[in-house]
Amino acid sequence: MSALRWAAALGNADWHLAAPLLAALATAWHTDIATVTTGLAAYSLGQGLAMPLWGWLADRYGPGRSLRTGLLVAAAASVGSALCPGPGWWIALRATAGAGFATVIPSVSLYYGSLRPAQARQRAFATLTSVTAASGIASPVLADTVLRCGSWRPAFAVIALLTAVTVCRIRAATRTAPVRVDVGGAYEDPPDAVPSRTSVAYCTVLGLGAAEGAVMLGLPALLAPALATAGSQASTSAVLVIYALGVLTSTLVLRRHARVWGPMRLLATGGSMGVTGALLAALVPGTAVLMLCAALLGTAWSYLHTTLQTWLPWLLPAPARGRAVSLFSASAILSSSATVGLTSSLLQDGRHATVFAAGGILCAALTCWTLYVARRWR
Repeated sequence: MSALRWAAALGNADWHLAAPLLAALATAWHTDIATVTTGLAAYSLGQGLAMPLWGWLADRYGPGRSLRTGLLVAAAASVGSALCPGPGWWIALRATAGAGFATVIPSVSLYYGSLRPAQARQRAFATLTSVTAASGIASPVLADTVLRCGSWRPAFAVIALLTAVTVCRIRAATRTAPVRVDVGGAYEDPPDAVPSRTSVAYCTVLGLGAAEGAVMLGLPALLAPALATAGSQASTSAVLVIYALGVLTSTLVLRRHARVWGPMRLLATGGSMGVTGALLAALVPGTAVLMLCAALLGTAWSYLHTTLQTWLPWLLPAPARGRAVSLFSASAILSSSATVGLTSSLLQDGRHATVFAAGGILCAALTCWTLYVARRWR
């Protein structure tokens, strides 16, 4: 179990590590922040495109083999990122790293997906989210540390080393069968999906994934570029730490709420936090408000995403749930990549209010849609 959490933590750390280094990368390569921000979009693009492949490999050859192979690809890409000579190579290597770490989501989800009842799954995913949030706090600290030493390159070397070590620990961890946990709660597992409506369920999974990616992944990814383009480059690491702290603290509360709250209440709580954070960032510009937005978006992610992780695959029959996880995550990541790519130029032009107002509207629509779908889960 700890090796699986390490894998998820490293994937999250690699994602968060690049944002605090954007200004240093732009200076080192004599380019603008929008160009190096494309590396964030490339990471999400590689991750989203590779996700269905890793899901298929995990189903066919087992999550352990899929996880080890993907992490080896990610470690090699991190070594390349540490040695990268320019922005073109940077974008390509970030896409490769994202493709390698894409194996974590379907592999770990298949392992946790056998836990019953639903409260046990949601608590397991909440614990995993806490671990990844802690890595999100550590990665900006690592970025600041290496920048004080005079170079951004050692940061990616550290990720490569830790990933290689984790590969060695995966085999024993994935041989252990997950334990079925019985806990009481306010809701039960839903029955299997009706086969005649499987196509509708797939469309729902893809659509919700795209909507969640644009809001729950896209907006947090834009916080650091928003501060950098507004002249608050010193705060880019802080906003990521605050976002991760928001995720970490809210998941600790979520573990208790998941015992007694139904999915609709959990989704409504997460969605309202996301709407509030995005609209505040749009209406009241400033560094302090973006920090508050980061904390609210972190809380929204904990409540909304872990609930979707727990319940959404159950819209499909059991043999299709691994594919459902992969398609949901791939759709979310590709949507996030498109969101970052399309809006980074708007941030460069100073149109922060437009970006975050659109994010707030999309978050409200996502919340309403998830509440509608949640009626299938009761």
